[in-house]
Amino acid sequence: MSRPLVSIIVPMYNHADYIEECLNSLLNLEYDNYEVIICDDGSKDSSYEIAATWLENNSTVQGKLYHQENQGVCRTLNRLVKEATGKYIAICASDDSLTSNSLCERVRYLNNDDSKVACIGDANLIDQSSNILSTNAMKYLYKSSYQNLSNNIVSELVLRWAVVGPTLLIRKSAYEQFGYYDESLKVEDRDYYLRLLANDVLAFLPINVANYRIHTGNSSRRNLSAKLIVLKDVALSNLKYADDYKEVNIIFLKSHLIDLFIVNKLFVKKDLLSYLFLSIFRLIRKNIVKVVL
Repeated sequence: MSRPLVSIIVPMYNHADYIEECLNSLLNLEYDNYEVIICDDGSKDSSYEIAATWLENNSTVQGKLYHQENQGVCRTLNRLVKEATGKYIAICASDDSLTSNSLCERVRYLNNDDSKVACIGDANLIDQSSNILSTNAMKYLYKSSYQNLSNNIVSELVLRWAVVGPTLLIRKSAYEQFGYYDESLKVEDRDYYLRLLANDVLAFLPINVANYRIHTGNSSRRNLSAKLIVLKDVALSNLKYADDYKEVNIIFLKSHLIDLFIVNKLFVKKDLLSYLFLSIFRLIRKNIVKVVL
């Protein structure tokens, strides 16, 4: 039986140092029926030229490359999803890369389980020079539990976020069922995963499917203003879907009313005392979650 087409979508922005490594990883895939669709979101460096040269030099790869004025990750992802023609979509940021078995394992899983529309795995954590910092990024960054992810992925990800980098494989039809990315947000992943988790259509595979890079360009590791944008988007998403959950999950999600109140105050006035209070509140909540899990 022929393998279904997978669309690997690559949102790209100012990653001239990494895009070639990202695309080269696709040449080592054990899965041979894929297309790669790249959208340059107004890069100010040579990312677009490098990607264009790579596609020209690797003409056997089914590839498309688009360029647009900067519109942000959510609009870029929505454009890429609409351009995709595969049954499945794999998302890989232009500074990350995929492991050789990445598509095989995830496609096999979804082909055998019609109750799920998407699955995630773990990743190797790499630095700016592609050195491996950890072979278990979910554990390294979030202290996540494979057992909890396998037995109760809903509560594990709602209460203790652990998704890393380019580890999602999703049916393209899921976007018609659950909608596209919310273009009012700067951060797309928490919002979309909450939709999938609320319907229990997301699965976890305890294997490494990607290489996730951490560096100073990561949005959550920039200055205070960038961190506040992430915190605000997370709080808004948590509150938006809170009523779709029950018991401790709904309490946890609705507790982000406090986060949103403080973050909005911080946007108006960079009050370090308020930021300290927010940090302490989040730490207390995190420790309560540890007890619950």
